[in-house]
Amino acid sequence: MEVCKEKDFSPEALKKGSITFEHMFEEVPIVIKNSHLINVLMWELEKKSAVADKHELLSLASSNHLGKTLQLLMDRVDEMSQDILKYNTYMRNMSKQQQQKHQYQQRRQQENMQRQSRGEPPLPEEDLSKLFKPLQAPARMDSLLIAGQINTYCQNIKEFTAQNLGKLFMAQALQEYNN
Repeated sequence: MEVCKEKDFSPEALKKGSITFEHMFEEVPIVIKNSHLINVLMWELEKKSAVADKHELLSLASSNHLGKTLQLLMDRVDEMSQDILKYNTYMRNMSKQQQQKHQYQQRRQQENMQRQSRGEPPLPEEDLSKLFKPLQAPARMDSLLIAGQINTYCQNIKEFTAQNLGKLFMAQALQEYNN
């Protein structure tokens, strides 16, 4: 909650708060109450659709659900890839800036040693934060949300394929039995 209040979704803040995509949302239980008339209507509709549902369970044709889910998964993986590229660029730039700071400090130290050997006063210390502006870290909230979506899509695909594989194995066994 502190990260949300501060709206700081930098990598350091997320690491400090131990936030992952699994902990981004809190599930809130809700209770839906229907009137007695709605309950009777639901019961009648359930009775009418029970026969159609039984035949659908035996259908071997895969629906568009798997194709759509795979397309959405590919889109989210592409988005995650873009976020990873942004983060890698940030880390590379951060590393370059750290090297530049270190080189500047070494040059400054060597210069001061040379000045002291000549009897001159050393150069005053400069504030490195003014010379080297801190880099803006990419926001990680979108990446966490995308990771959660990828996880959900993978779970959906896993459940869907498990059901269809069971149907296919059953159909294969029945076909072999009939032949």
